[in-house]
Amino acid sequence: MSKAATFVLILFATLSTAAQVKHLGGPCPTFNSTNQTISSVSSDLICVIPQVYGPGGLVGAPNHGPLGSTDQTSASFKHSVHFQSSALESFTPLTAAIGTQLGQLPITSPASGFIFSFNPSTGAVLESSQNFGPILSERPQTIGRHKLFLGFTYQYFDFDKVDGVNLRKFGAVFHHESETGGCPNPNPPISCYTNSKGQSVPVITQDFVSTQNGIGLTVNQFIAVGTFGLTSKFDLSVAIPIVNVRTDMASNATIQNIENTNFSVIPSCCVHVFSNPGLGPSQGETLGPSITIHNTQNNTTFTYNNQASFKRSSAASGIGDVLFRAKFRVLQAEKAGLAVGADVRAPTGDELNLLGSGTWGVRPFVVFGYAGRVSPHANLGLQINGDSVLAGDVTADTSKHLPNVINYSAGVDVGVSKRVTLSGDFIGLAILNAKKIINGPTVLDFIGGSHAAIANTNATLNQANISLGGKLRAFHRLLITANVLFPVNDAGLHYKPAPLIGISQTF
Repeated sequence: MSKAATFVLILFATLSTAAQVKHLGGPCPTFNSTNQTISSVSSDLICVIPQVYGPGGLVGAPNHGPLGSTDQTSASFKHSVHFQSSALESFTPLTAAIGTQLGQLPITSPASGFIFSFNPSTGAVLESSQNFGPILSERPQTIGRHKLFLGFTYQYFDFDKVDGVNLRKFGAVFHHESETGGCPNPNPPISCYTNSKGQSVPVITQDFVSTQNGIGLTVNQFIAVGTFGLTSKFDLSVAIPIVNVRTDMASNATIQNIENTNFSVIPSCCVHVFSNPGLGPSQGETLGPSITIHNTQNNTTFTYNNQASFKRSSAASGIGDVLFRAKFRVLQAEKAGLAVGADVRAPTGDELNLLGSGTWGVRPFVVFGYAGRVSPHANLGLQINGDSVLAGDVTADTSKHLPNVINYSAGVDVGVSKRVTLSGDFIGLAILNAKKIINGPTVLDFIGGSHAAIANTNATLNQANISLGGKLRAFHRLLITANVLFPVNDAGLHYKPAPLIGISQTF
């Protein structure tokens, strides 16, 4: 079989497989008002966070979640729904930030380690490169007419921060929604106060739920790459990622009842409590230790829970978004070279399991470089994306524009010997108008305790990374690649140093 036929077969198999595994999508489980039940828990990774805090988790659906009140006889005072929108407002941007930025991870370049050129005086095609090229970026040289490059790499990412917020330990506060009913003559009797607008509102609307949270997120990324030289100046490439993503989340929640300045006297109704564990221990929800209080007003004893824990975890594996690349060398002087190209990203990955972006993307780029034993190079590109549920609201199954990204890099490859090349790159990403997570203002409880909270804003995220690695020529045209990617700032989704190992062959 010819090299061209082999490359075409790889493309056909890739697209056929991708078409079979593509996820159809859909919202995360919510409360069904028709039969008054919570729908079954989804295993989709994008639903892990909403399920911890949304209708199926901490907040619950109207009168069917773990949050209730001491007045268990009156459904109107169970209050579970009164925290719902604030919960989803707090965590939808976090879900969006994780989902959108996973698709921007630097992947191994499909650039061949060997470059071939035609010698008109001898009529022979010979190796012309003096090093094996970059690992995570591009060089302007093309592989050569009818040459085929195949490679396979593995990368591991362990994420620990997002926009400087520690994913393993961060606070979030869920506020009670605004409410004006029931005052100034509430029935049953509850305390009221006058707010900043001059309205008489229940004191219970100042109650909030404080939480301490932890998110674990790891990615194992296997990438098969191939490049075929159609002409001496024009290459076609494909990168096929197989991705394994695991995420888990745990939250310890405490209800802060503002009304109860004196816990020895429990009002006759409406104190917020955890009255049941929601979907129950089988879904990772458990109540904290019970608190028993004696009401001196009516000589009764009341037992309640103001703490609960909520956990979810899930993992998924499958094909990610397949990348197609065309590169054309427009200039090759004696040493300097210039190439232009374009990437087309197909939405073949299951976005609801964080395996793909959920939308098509196009990235035109330009590459400049210098050929020699020491070869500096620079890349610049603009990733243009469509709409995806990852940037919208997965609980409502709505999509928004996935942020566009400016990619840029600069580095150098050094041929230490005929068998060894060392490579270093600075790789930058400017994610435009993206959701940014920030540490919000702390919230005080009724005894003056402070509780950390997160907030969000829109901003351009300027991520910076350093790539250091090398390639070893094991024998003939078989290369072994090793690399470590280091983030150098806290913008966006931050990971610990990410190792890469790979093998490639040029035919």
